[in-house]
Amino acid sequence: MNLLLPIIFALLSGLAMSIQPGINSILGKNIESPWLASTISFFVGTIALGIITFALGEMKSTAFIVQTIKEQPWWIWIGGFLGAIVVTSSLVFAPKIGATSWIALFLLGQVITSILLEKWGILGFPEKPISIQKMIGLGLLILSAWLVKKG
Repeated sequence: MNLLLPIIFALLSGLAMSIQPGINSILGKNIESPWLASTISFFVGTIALGIITFALGEMKSTAFIVQTIKEQPWWIWIGGFLGAIVVTSSLVFAPKIGATSWIALFLLGQVITSILLEKWGILGFPEKPISIQKMIGLGLLILSAWLVKKG
């Protein structure tokens, strides 16, 4: 499998995630509501994804969509809720603790959760043991988050 495309998109996603809290927090301040700013951010994202889905020819019939929705487990809808937490947290708290500290803690939370998801093979991730290398990497991330916050 060619890893170049996933690596590029992961890096671009990190770039976007670093910029997004600042943009959204300015929007939240300008309209005086972090909740409305989050709603606007999700609305714009929904429109963008709709356009991309249409352009890629992946639009399905309404009947297909409704049937597919009915077949999903109840917890599948939590993903959108989690996204709302991330966006709102970033626009409220990144300006308070700084972009670097927020991103470092965000990354630390992601890595801790990812290690646990892979340990037990949860949510379709391949089961991978917690290795000494992962623990050293996690320790270095904790140290990095602490150093970034101190700096």
